Amino acid sequence: LCFNDDIQGTGATVLAGVLGALRMVGKPPEAIAQLKVAVVGAGSAGIGVSQALHTAMVEAGCPGGYEAAAANFMVFDKDGLIGTARTGQTDEVMTYASKDLPDGMSLEEAVRKEKPQLILGLSGRRGTISEGAIRAMAEAHERPIVFPLSNPTSSCEITPQEAYEWTGGKAIVATGSPFEPVTINGKTLNPSQCNNMYIFPGVGLGASVCLSETVPDSMLYRAAVALSKMTSEAELSEGRVFPNVTSIREVSKEVAIAVAHHAYEKNLARRSPGRGESVEAMVLRKMYYPEYVPIMSKMYD
Repeated sequence: LCFNDDIQGTGATVLAGVLGALRMVGKPPEAIAQLKVAVVGAGSAGIGVSQALHTAMVEAGCPGGYEAAAANFMVFDKDGLIGTARTGQTDEVMTYASKDLPDGMSLEEAVRKEKPQLILGLSGRRGTISEGAIRAMAEAHERPIVFPLSNPTSSCEITPQEAYEWTGGKAIVATGSPFEPVTINGKTLNPSQCNNMYIFPGVGLGASVCLSETVPDSMLYRAAVALSKMTSEAELSEGRVFPNVTSIREVSKEVAIAVAHHAYEKNLARRSPGRGESVEAMVLRKMYYPEYVPIMSKMYD
């Protein structure tokens, strides 16, 4: 039994950040079904995250199902927007090829046409998300969602400072690298770091304690929904879409509980809780506590 953290873990973590951003603007997780997304970077990271969001849209009940959900995406590489006329790309990339806009269209032009509320930076190159594109998003949406996710800091498509400045402090920002808080118009905003540590321990714990036969994409969706609910109202008001790292054990527990419950719902689990024991109690009992017994009670000179 295994899952791929680079693909599934990253995708689920980004998904949780997006769901947290929707929660910040007063929308439920199901609102992702209608979300328009611009993805800057058509490599494995960009397509992997797109697939995670695509699955979430279908799970959330996107009218028209799989194909309609795919039309919510615009994917860009070094040659601009990927349209249906593009050649030399994989089937996975072409799933998200634009049918309505011409191949090679610039990011800013496409953003002005389609008005995505979410932009993801997964290109690994500084400057690939332009000021014009971000300002166009801010014109179309009260709270544009801007996730420049490439590592290290020097490769981040834009900085949080730029995202906040170009939107008048309205952007909801999460990054792949850690960044310091930014003060705009007298208000301090805190970009979240989108880190897989929020997802993979809980997914692994939940799947292993119930002996799930597989880890389907729907399970990763439930994990992301559970994570998105862990950010407090106070943290949301500070601009964060992920909870503070100090609560990581509680986060992992809630993610594991959601994963285990989904395994039981899908008849995937091969182990049941003990007699009279709840799923929550079983997960808590199985959590590992790294507590070490000292071998010496006192040091001697």
